[in-house]
Amino acid sequence: MARDHYSNPRVNKSPEQRKREKDEKYWDYWDELVKASVYRDTREIPALMEAAQLKGKHVVDAGCGPGRLILPLVRSVETITAIDENNWAINAVQDLIKEKRLKDKVQTIQSPLVSIPVDDGVSESTYCMGVIHYDKSRWEKIVKELIRITAPGSPVVIGFGSGEKDLPKLEEIGKLDHALKCKEFALHFHKWAQEQGWKVELKRIPLQLEFRSPEWAAEVFLNTFLPKKMNPVQLNEVKAFLYAHMKGDKCVIEQELLLFTLRAEDE
Repeated sequence: MARDHYSNPRVNKSPEQRKREKDEKYWDYWDELVKASVYRDTREIPALMEAAQLKGKHVVDAGCGPGRLILPLVRSVETITAIDENNWAINAVQDLIKEKRLKDKVQTIQSPLVSIPVDDGVSESTYCMGVIHYDKSRWEKIVKELIRITAPGSPVVIGFGSGEKDLPKLEEIGKLDHALKCKEFALHFHKWAQEQGWKVELKRIPLQLEFRSPEWAAEVFLNTFLPKKMNPVQLNEVKAFLYAHMKGDKCVIEQELLLFTLRAEDE
């Protein structure tokens, strides 16, 4: 009997198929991170709703991925436009729309965030959570585009990790260059946004991830934040770091979420 297509590395796969499988695996492990967050429903979601003033509005979920924020928020808003440049992510959201019967509440657009094909000011509230790329030339363009599509005076919320706490320190072990870019982003974003003439508010949201074991935490992180191909020294450092964060029978990792709320007033 022929081996399963996924389990046979010798089966020739198209670039599109390999990318789809990689995306699916990544988001499967990302779901595990969401499940590990003991504060998500009580801290992250309410903080985002408050910062973006989401209730009863047409909102844009920029960089929506497979729709992790759609279900927690869709009951509180009028409509959501979910935007992502990844075809697999948009297909996943469309499947979610069908499954949950959300066609009257959620629409999708596949597009790079640096050039979104909608008119100026169509969004009453926009959020972009954890998807800003820490390449200055790119994040400047993305944020300016999000401001453009949002009605003047309405909130644009940018959320990302602070560059502090446990998770960024873990990332420094195997992905130092990216970790440094994250810190640079956190240091310079506030000033840059003010220089554009926008009003800026910052909230710091403490998050906590709980894993059933250091080994399980390592597997999740090696499929999300950390590169899978690390040398033995780095892998031992990751293991030691995770074992050092045992609290009782759980591996507990702290993270700080920064929520920047930007507003561009009428000129």
